[in-house]
Amino acid sequence: MVAVDHFGTNSDNSQNEDYCCFCFQKGQFTHSQTMLEVIEENLSYLDGNEKVDGHTLTKEEAALRMRVDFPHLKRWSAHQTTHQEYFKAVNRVIDFINNHLHQPINLADLASVAHLSAYHFHRIFKAVMGESPGDYIQRLRLEKSAFKLQATHLTILEIAEQTGYQSTQSLCKAFKKRFKVSPTTFRKQPEEVKAPVHWIEKHSLTPELKTIPDKKVVYTRVHNPYLHADAYIKAWKKLLRFMKLNGIPGKEYEYISLSQDISTITKPEHCRVYACVSCPEEIQANGIFGIQTIPGGLYAVFLHQGSYKGLENLYCNIYRSWIPESNYELRDTCFFEKYLNSPDLVAEEDLLTEVYIPIREIEN
Repeated sequence: MVAVDHFGTNSDNSQNEDYCCFCFQKGQFTHSQTMLEVIEENLSYLDGNEKVDGHTLTKEEAALRMRVDFPHLKRWSAHQTTHQEYFKAVNRVIDFINNHLHQPINLADLASVAHLSAYHFHRIFKAVMGESPGDYIQRLRLEKSAFKLQATHLTILEIAEQTGYQSTQSLCKAFKKRFKVSPTTFRKQPEEVKAPVHWIEKHSLTPELKTIPDKKVVYTRVHNPYLHADAYIKAWKKLLRFMKLNGIPGKEYEYISLSQDISTITKPEHCRVYACVSCPEEIQANGIFGIQTIPGGLYAVFLHQGSYKGLENLYCNIYRSWIPESNYELRDTCFFEKYLNSPDLVAEEDLLTEVYIPIREIEN
């Protein structure tokens, strides 16, 4: 530090000589950027005049110096490891909740999965996810119930059993509190909760039926994709950096966007959307990156050509037209998109996207 004014501050506003004011204020780190993000941001400020021992640094040389020097700074030794471990713990818990939503789940179980005390787990989960574990589980159960009411012919009792409710009464009470109508009314009047749609030609809704194996993917969450236009770009940049550091080549793996919610039911800020890349068995993920398996099975695969903006309209038509008129119903798993080419290499009208909808044949 050159100037005292650049020192960070402790929680009592006293000066902290270990950190600068840009990193540490009032006893807390100012942001949760990863080391790679900080390096990338610093590189954007280089003007070509930075010199070491009379030698002007290239951006590649500056980046290499930062990769070597940053891990030795107290900020990263004290904060980065802990920060990454928190994300890793929350990712484990989210995967556990997704796989056990139909079963009783309590705070002690989740804290055990996270390898944290119940008190610290509750605080960390809420800080990362923006809602408490209990509120998160309740919301997922109700939104899954709403989806099943619209997309399947299951009885309300069957839906209650599949979403972790002990009886139809407990489901109906919670459902009405959230959606302001009973499950029966919700099912009879689904148009009130659906977004407007411009119908597309019937021949565009002819899918290819594919049975696929399980897909192991490395993922990072896309935060608020329906509210922030650059959310996907930020997520993919992070994932591509992670891939490059782990030696995952670009042409040998599939690029996927995985969705576990329907935007007409789930609030935009809560939609679970992930940027994913299929990965080899030996890959290890941590921090904001996780590993999950997309379930195999039968999928209706729709080919979309053109702007990604047209995908929402395609989904609406699939759910409103193709599913009701087909001999299939939706399986209880996520849907996903596979990108066949890159917007960096082809024109927008030439983009090709496969949309995978999990289905099963209706039993007579």
